[in-house]
Amino acid sequence: MNLGGLFIRAVKSGCICSIFYHGLMMVTGQKVAVQQAFVFTVVFIGLYFLWLVLVSYRGRK
Repeated sequence: MNLGGLFIRAVKSGCICSIFYHGLMMVTGQKVAVQQAFVFTVVFIGLYFLWLVLVSYRGRK
């Protein structure tokens, strides 16, 4: 997979994970700030993208 495909995969997974995680927090009665959700999503996407890149390049060698 190329880097663009990996990034799109990371964005999709990050958005789904963020919606699920913060939705669960709201269902349990905890307050969720928009800034908190945004930072969580951006950090998750970045770390997951890095992990996908490392794993994909490790498998090619």
